[in-house]
Amino acid sequence: MKNILVVGFGAMGCRHVQSLMAFPDKYRIHVLEPVTQNIETNTEKIGADSGDISWYSDLAQVDPNIDLAIIATSSGPRFEIVKSLLQKGIRLFLLEKIVFQSASQFQEVIELIDKHSAKAYCNFVNRYFNSYNEIKQKLTNRKSPFQMLVYGGEFGLGCNAIHYIDIFQYISGETYGILMEESNLQISNTGNRRGQQYKEFTGVMRMRNNRTDTLSIVSDIGFQGGVIISIIFGEKKYLLSEGTGKMVSIEDNINITEFNIIPTSRLTSTIVQDMLSGNCRLTQLNETAEVHKSLFNEFNPLVYGKSSPELLCPIT
Repeated sequence: MKNILVVGFGAMGCRHVQSLMAFPDKYRIHVLEPVTQNIETNTEKIGADSGDISWYSDLAQVDPNIDLAIIATSSGPRFEIVKSLLQKGIRLFLLEKIVFQSASQFQEVIELIDKHSAKAYCNFVNRYFNSYNEIKQKLTNRKSPFQMLVYGGEFGLGCNAIHYIDIFQYISGETYGILMEESNLQISNTGNRRGQQYKEFTGVMRMRNNRTDTLSIVSDIGFQGGVIISIIFGEKKYLLSEGTGKMVSIEDNINITEFNIIPTSRLTSTIVQDMLSGNCRLTQLNETAEVHKSLFNEFNPLVYGKSSPELLCPIT
């Protein structure tokens, strides 16, 4: 039986636990959560028996015999948490986004990961959705670029842009080399539901990779239709709606199929099993560092009037 630690038992952390609970013979669940109200509310929400979970209120209490740690906190404390768990001897991590808040934090943790022969994956779950994998397969061996557009209302561009950039990289086969070509962004007036220390943004970003595939992300505050993703490759067009859960494919014929977004409450156990077996399709920490830095360079000037590797970007 593998010991799995979930750090943070808020909205996301409890769903990770819910997925792992479906396999009581595989996983012993440990949770670090200092807020009693979160424990009471979210154990009830997911139908958990708190007696089946080992609870910790402080990092110092955590059992060092952990096989895998899932860090489901907001971005602010994650840097120190990962460093502390590495010192405890934990060597396998699943990290929520935004992973870290500065270029300096990324560099330090990547060096520590290498030093301890550890691995850290980022929970960019789109890579596990069948529709994106079907499109990726159809783009294999292509000779010309494709265009991807993400269009939605106030969907949390600051927080969620990294998901769309990552899936763009994944289906393109280009892990590195994103160039931010242009942006027109504003700080959102609605604030961030995770706290006043975090900001949100609306507007437009446009970028490309080394193969001149292009990605545009638009957060239009007047749009109410959910997030829609279009991918155009020559005469082939794919339209995916997160709101309706449908995918329209225009190839030789027009087909409408399901766009199944697998919830965390089901998907985490699959990802954990893949990580433990060394067969995980998620992005590793070093592969997302440059993309995060590109985002920091767009967001920080709006908040601070400048950008630098040391500034903590207030997104989560």
